[in-house]
Amino acid sequence: MKKIISFSLLLLSVGIFLGYSSYTKGPFDYNTAQFIGYLFYWGVVLFIVSLFAFVLDTKKYKIYSLITLVYVLISILLAYETGGGSGAIVSFDGKDLTLFFAGLYSFISIIYFIVQLFKNRKVGKN
Repeated sequence: MKKIISFSLLLLSVGIFLGYSSYTKGPFDYNTAQFIGYLFYWGVVLFIVSLFAFVLDTKKYKIYSLITLVYVLISILLAYETGGGSGAIVSFDGKDLTLFFAGLYSFISIIYFIVQLFKNRKVGKN
């Protein structure tokens, strides 16, 4: 299951990249292009982080995947609503927000995977 999901995320990232490159040749809509960009950023991040997720057992992986799905959907919706970022003092556009959420997600995930790896090693020694 983990290998299939990782491979699917790789195919999703490549597909979004190829779709985006062909999309820019036709009539251009800024909002749609930004949304495709958000999906691409998340696809790449999820693929890279999914490679580290092999240290989880199946039950924890399913729970982690569900939390990831909810987090990604919320962050993409927030980034899409932010749009071009026309704030007065601090201006974040959707790309900045997506990269922030993806970085935060990656950082927390890798810490979680390291903790789980050490827990699994402790259990294996006893």
